[in-house]
Amino acid sequence: MELALAEQIDLPKDLTDEEQRSLCFKMFNKFWHQASSQGIAFDTVGTMSISATLFALIAKHGPDTTAEFLDDLAKSVRSGEFQLSPKPH
Repeated sequence: MELALAEQIDLPKDLTDEEQRSLCFKMFNKFWHQASSQGIAFDTVGTMSISATLFALIAKHGPDTTAEFLDDLAKSVRSGEFQLSPKPH
């Protein structure tokens, strides 16, 4: 039986918001790589991540606040905030 993620990792206490985001980003990238190496398509991981996030945000903040967040996020996407710069060769 697999342990919950929080039980598998000994996380430091009292992390700043930036430290939490950085650690979460590293953990998520590791998960993404593991899923990809097992044959799960990039789009599938992305879609499931968004779906899981929406369920969690709605549970914590309600549908109206979550919808407002998504409106702001859509504006950020349209403005190019999430576009990656091409890597130099």
